[in-house]
This record gives sequence, C-alpha cells and structure tokens, in this order.
Amino acid sequence: MDDTATAPAAPVEAAALRGIRPAARFAAAMVLLGAAWAAASVAAVANGPVRIPPSHVVSVLAARAGVDVGTFAERERLVIERLRLPRVVLATLAGASLAAAGATMQALFRNPLADPGLLGVSSGAATGAVTAIAAGLGAASIWLVSGAAFTGALGAVGLVYLLGAPGGRPHPGSLLLAGVAVSAFLGSITAVVIALVPPDEALRGILFWLAGGFSGASWAYARVVAWPIAAGLLVLGLAGRQLNLLCISDEVAASSGVHLGRTRALLLGAATLVTAASVSVSGTIGFVGLVVPHVLRLVLGPDYRYLLPASMVAGAAVLVGADTVARTVVRPAELQVGMVTALIGAPVFAVILLRQRSRLAIQL
Repeated sequence: MDDTATAPAAPVEAAALRGIRPAARFAAAMVLLGAAWAAASVAAVANGPVRIPPSHVVSVLAARAGVDVGTFAERERLVIERLRLPRVVLATLAGASLAAAGATMQALFRNPLADPGLLGVSSGAATGAVTAIAAGLGAASIWLVSGAAFTGALGAVGLVYLLGAPGGRPHPGSLLLAGVAVSAFLGSITAVVIALVPPDEALRGILFWLAGGFSGASWAYARVVAWPIAAGLLVLGLAGRQLNLLCISDEVAASSGVHLGRTRALLLGAATLVTAASVSVSGTIGFVGLVVPHVLRLVLGPDYRYLLPASMVAGAAVLVGADTVARTVVRPAELQVGMVTALIGAPVFAVILLRQRSRLAIQL
C-alpha cells in the first residue's frame, strides 16, 4: 500500500470545504459526545441482574459528590459503587485510550488501516497473559496476569523498535513491517500455548481474556491504570499540531520545526503506553481504535487538534455502551466486549471503506 496515497488531505484545505467553522463544529460534537458518554454511563450503571432506576443512579452519584438530590436503597448504593461504577471507569479509560491511540497511529503511519495493535501491543499482551494463565499464575493472583500482559505488550514494542528503527531512528514503513512480523510471530506462540493447555478452566480463562471484557473490573485496577493512561492521553492530546504536519509529509513537518525522530518516538511511546495499560486489564478489544477516528473524521475533518480529543470522548462512550450490551443482551449469560465491538465495528468499517475507497486509494 502506498503511504502517500492514503495520506489525509491537509487540515486547512479539508476544513475550507465545509460550511461550518471547524471550532464551532468541534464544540458541538464535544457536547453531543459528552452527553452520549453520560447517557451510556447511567445506562451501564442502571442495567444488570439488579435493575436500578436511573433516578436512583443519579442520586447515588450525586451523594458521592456530597449533593443530596434524592433517595436510594443501601443495596443499590453497594451494587453501583462496588460492582458497576469501576466497570464504567475502566471502560471509559480503555475506550479513550484505544481511540486516541488509533487516531495517532493513523496519522504517524499515514495509513487509514492503522490501529493500536499495529506495533504488536495487542499480540504481545495476549502472549504474556496467555502464558501466565497457562502457567497457573491466574489462580495465584489476577495481578500476575495483568502484569504479564503489560510486560508482553512493552516487550513486543521494544522488539518492533529493535527491528524497525535502525540507528534509533524510527521510520513508518520499517516499523509497519516489523510490527506485522512480530505480531504474526507472537500470535503463533499464543496459538501453541493454547493448543498445549488442557481443556479446563485455564483454557476458558484464556479464551475469555482474548475476547476482551471488564468482568473483573475493580477500583484497584482503575487506580493502577489511571495514571499511565492519563499521562499518555495528555501527551497525545497536546500533539494535534505535530500530527497535522506529520500526516502530510516528513518534509512539511521538518520545515515547520518538528523534530521528526524525537516527536515520532514520543507519540508512538505514548500511544503504546495507553494501549498496553488498557489491554492489561481488559484483554484484547478490537475495532474501537480503527473505527472511531474514521467516523469522526467524516464529521470533523482530519484536523488532529479536534480529532484527538473527540476520539477520546467517543471511544469512551462506545466502549461503555458496548460493555452494557455485552452484559444485558443475552442475560443471564454475558458476552465479551470484544465480541460486541467486532460484530458492530466490522460492518461499520466496511461501509466506511466502500464510501471512501476512491479517496483512500484502497481497492477492495
């Protein structure tokens, strides 16, 4: 695939083609996306084996902030605070991370098919977690599985850099090829481990982890991943101008004062950090980082000063909603979130590609 053929149009030129000012369109989009996330969060907290009226949900959340707006039962408070709220928080963090990382990867690689797993993050995390579960570490502590996933993700990216950044200078084409090779290699290791594991609870745990989900969500998990995710998202959110220049060409970016090697390494590192932290507690969840930036790009244009923060909010809303669907659509059973995002995301992305293939120079 020719990288130059898939590069998005310059932000200023793209925005000039739209009647509404980009800043006004961005403000309206953020209000709508924020409202969608709030509605999805209330629905997620209200729905489950014990259904809680939305008004009681608002009362419990307001009470945590020290505001008395209504009554609620003590059992409802315990269900919300100990079971459902941590799940919403983790889904919010993971959704924002995956969407922002996907948008960043698409700009840095000038490739509309780039996603957070491009550098082997997802496959490395899967290999680490599957190996830990197969070794029985999950029975000792779930933290060991998450730690193994995080270590595997960072190790995979380190290997990709070693292969695709000769002399310490990362190049998009070399990193892309190295990421494909490392992901395929780690995927084969994961398959071998699964084949050797006896068909017992360990295998069940492996398959559920690979499908992705938040059934093990807790405040302890949320506190651990919140700091690295917040730091990584802050770096990405402030890099809109640099990404605008990098997604045009290296020559334009360099002539505008962007230090190519340092900037690309910093942004790839931040995208890797938030993805690895998210995957370590949620398992592998696909299509969020691929589809969300594409949909928003159709509305907001390719200006990353607007696209990145909007992707964070939209990704959070999408994953909170997907988790609610996974918990409720086949009650009393529960689907994995990765199944829901794949079932919804794949058709949506196919439609986007069919509408955009002439511009993206992709022949399906």
